[in-house]
Amino acid sequence: MSTIITGGTGFVGRHLARKLKENANIFGKIINVSRSGVQASCFDASYKVDLGTQENSTFGMLKFVLDKHKPDYIFHLASKATVKMDGLDAFNILNDNILSTQKICEWSPKGCKVVLASTVIVYGDWIFADDSKDEYDETDRTEPTSIYGMTKRASESILRYHTSTGKIQGVSARMCATVGSGLTHGVVYDFIRKIKENPILEAIGSYPGSTKPYMHVDDLTTALTLLALKQGITGEYNLVPDDKINIEQVGKAVMEGLGTEKEIKWLGEAANWSGDNRLISVSNQKLKSIGWKPKYSSSEAIVKAVKEMTC
Repeated sequence: MSTIITGGTGFVGRHLARKLKENANIFGKIINVSRSGVQASCFDASYKVDLGTQENSTFGMLKFVLDKHKPDYIFHLASKATVKMDGLDAFNILNDNILSTQKICEWSPKGCKVVLASTVIVYGDWIFADDSKDEYDETDRTEPTSIYGMTKRASESILRYHTSTGKIQGVSARMCATVGSGLTHGVVYDFIRKIKENPILEAIGSYPGSTKPYMHVDDLTTALTLLALKQGITGEYNLVPDDKINIEQVGKAVMEGLGTEKEIKWLGEAANWSGDNRLISVSNQKLKSIGWKPKYSSSEAIVKAVKEMTC
């Protein structure tokens, strides 16, 4: 019995590995596959593999690992996760996100359960023009507005195809912004730094800023584990809390976690980047229907994460 986590040395990967270790009787050996290949106490083995490479000499490294360990579960977390695209980044993200998913699906042992880390931004912005909808659900159409969102939607399709052949069991976990100890990037991470260093908190956009859900990593890893273990489920699932908050509320939650209060200065719409989604309103009812329940609201998740990161 074994489980592979791609991108296991990342923020979510480390938390997930510790979660799986608590259920070692189910998940077996926990194996990390990542660019760094760093070994940590939460892994039984680690391999340095560039999943997005097309170089002949290293293209099949992942196949070697999969053939050796024959995993029962794969959590495919590794990807280039950024909405901002510049220069050659667009080509790199295609390899890192789409090619890596094809490798996972093509080379996984028959019957393996594959959980893909996707994103809620695959839905895009069309909800603005549809008065009949106030939340996206998994039956809705997807119109991503960024290269990153497009690569994740393509990866979902690859996973669906290989699932339809009966080779693997694929689930796409459409994740939202996730926070917790060890966070390395994102608006919460940036706000902590800015609040500590400046008398005023500068925020991108106009008051009150974009509105999105934020999930604590403990809720996320519980959901990912459930998606892997639940028998007979495939397809897409939204992983979001019960609410969503705007950037002003994010700033206030960060300040609460830090035990301070500062003025927020808005930098205007010109400071936003192309492809960013101003409203992400997503239903979690499908995930709840299989037994998941969030512990934290968006604000509670941020306050908890800030305290964990700064204690």
